[in-house]
Amino acid sequence: MPKRRRGHGHDGELDVASISALLDLLSPPGRGGAVPTQRRLARLPAKRKKSDGPAPIYQIKVSLRGARPPIWRRLEVPADVSLAQLHVLIQLAFAWTDSHLHVFETPYGSFGRPDADLGHRAASGATLEQVAPAVGDKLRYTYDFGDNWEHDILVEKVLDRAASVTYPRCVAGRRAAPPEDCGGVWGYGELVEILADPTHPEHGDRLDWLDLDDATDFDPARFDAKAVTAVLQQRR
Repeated sequence: MPKRRRGHGHDGELDVASISALLDLLSPPGRGGAVPTQRRLARLPAKRKKSDGPAPIYQIKVSLRGARPPIWRRLEVPADVSLAQLHVLIQLAFAWTDSHLHVFETPYGSFGRPDADLGHRAASGATLEQVAPAVGDKLRYTYDFGDNWEHDILVEKVLDRAASVTYPRCVAGRRAAPPEDCGGVWGYGELVEILADPTHPEHGDRLDWLDLDDATDFDPARFDAKAVTAVLQQRR
């Protein structure tokens, strides 16, 4: 049965070498193919200058890899949002709790909490439009190196800012996000099955773990774009 873990540590599950090996296996697609290896990293473009004017709006689709049925969020964010800020927005959009490490894998390197051993640069030092400068570009975002929640981030559109719209916002999505520490996508699938079966021997234990009185309080199909937007804009 999954255990709750708290804090921002390395989760007590993988040492540095193991995490590094795990990240080596990630091959996030970039524009026109796989993200280059560390020996062939593209040069990070310069950041937007004030003289360049306001950044446009990126429409991005953030999809949880391996989830069946699919779980995803479509967000509209300023193109010059830092990867550190984007991390916060994704956490809010998926109802994660920011209790574990994360990393963005891009054609320009890995960005997260700075870690020389893992080759991670500071996520605050790069913006979304720097690492994904065009429609069709993709990133990989991994949260919690134990449960290994992998997300594909696709730049779908570059939009003009609308004066009547407040950003960031969520314009579409599908299904509730899994709860923290439930064992990754496979553990989540098992959790959903157990909650749907009142006769399962672990049914009561899983309800207790989720602090629920009844399984009907947990709806994996639930999604409300307006509610997500309200949460995103509370953190502006």
